[in-house]
Amino acid sequence: MSGGLTLEQISTRANEETPVEITSKQINLTKTWLLPHLDALYADLQQLRTAFDNAYRNSPEVTQNPRRTYPKGYCLEISKGVQNLLQAQINNPTTPAMRALREFCMRGGVAKRIWGNLRNSYFQNAYQFGSLYVDVANDTVNPSKPQVEILPWAKSGFYAIRDYTKYALLAEAYWGGKVYPNRYLPELAVMFPIIFVNRYGEVELQANYQTILYRNMEQNFKLAELYLFNRKSYGAPLPAQYHAFLQNEFGALAEPVADDALRSLFADARKTSLRLDITRCQPMLDQALAIGKRLK
Repeated sequence: MSGGLTLEQISTRANEETPVEITSKQINLTKTWLLPHLDALYADLQQLRTAFDNAYRNSPEVTQNPRRTYPKGYCLEISKGVQNLLQAQINNPTTPAMRALREFCMRGGVAKRIWGNLRNSYFQNAYQFGSLYVDVANDTVNPSKPQVEILPWAKSGFYAIRDYTKYALLAEAYWGGKVYPNRYLPELAVMFPIIFVNRYGEVELQANYQTILYRNMEQNFKLAELYLFNRKSYGAPLPAQYHAFLQNEFGALAEPVADDALRSLFADARKTSLRLDITRCQPMLDQALAIGKRLK
């Protein structure tokens, strides 16, 4: 976050990585410009992925990370990196498939990077090309899979994430940790309603990911409020060792915050236009990130 915030800016960031509705226009443009070149488009994307791999796999971000073996776990980095290479090709196409993709975009076809829920199993970074789902990091969970996958959108199993309940369920399934409602650091709860203990036993506040973070702000913290007051979200209490860590290091409450006090915090956030106040939002984000880094 930097500078001031407006509701328009918040909405733009919330929607930046969200798939768009597949209209008849997108279907027709896809049929006209992309489907006739599908094999060539796949081959071009594979070449871009190989070019990115050759430039990135020996970078410090990879070689100095003991927890991830490339490409496993590098979905975001690969998707962003190939996107940059792809944009250069669209701007100055050198193959029939890239020329077709450029024409598709110029006529109003959607070509964007997206993030969301893939088959209720993964947080996924991919692309939407009209009515096609395109993944250039298909091997980042299982390296034995093909690197590139192109599917009709209806067969992809990709969904936008629009609430914290689905986010929490997917976090446990994908990251192998455990989620707890954030009633221990209530001043942060309006923006970060989830305490997540990852598979390494480290505590994180969630969700810091841009799309869901800004979606919550766009709706004036309603998503966080719904999650925290949904009794089905409660589950088991935060284990004592993690509670003690948050108390000792970050001043967490000795007991979970009561409903009335938590409601007051949400009401105050709205009354004071917290979502538009960068001087207050940024320190909250910084503290959430600091908690995640403290045990690493």
